[in-house]
Amino acid sequence: MVKNLIVFLFIVIFTIGCSIKEKRLEFLITKIEQEKDGQMLFLKNDKNEVFTTIISIPNGNYIEVDQGNKIALEIIEVIKMKPPIIISKNIQLLED
Repeated sequence: MVKNLIVFLFIVIFTIGCSIKEKRLEFLITKIEQEKDGQMLFLKNDKNEVFTTIISIPNGNYIEVDQGNKIALEIIEVIKMKPPIIISKNIQLLED
């Protein structure tokens, strides 16, 4: 009985985890500032809202980018500042 309940809970948790989509949004890089361990990117979304994010090798999210590139971010958290800071897990360079 307990074993069946554990198996059932595992299946439910696994199914829910697989059905959750990652939160990936697209941005335009409007400015880049060199930082100690990486770069601060100034970003605009399709609603013209401004954000920043840090990319660095220690954070595990560094990629080569240029001003004017479009990127997609897998967002972990957005810190409410002016402008808001995006904490990202993964960055993907998009083709124009």
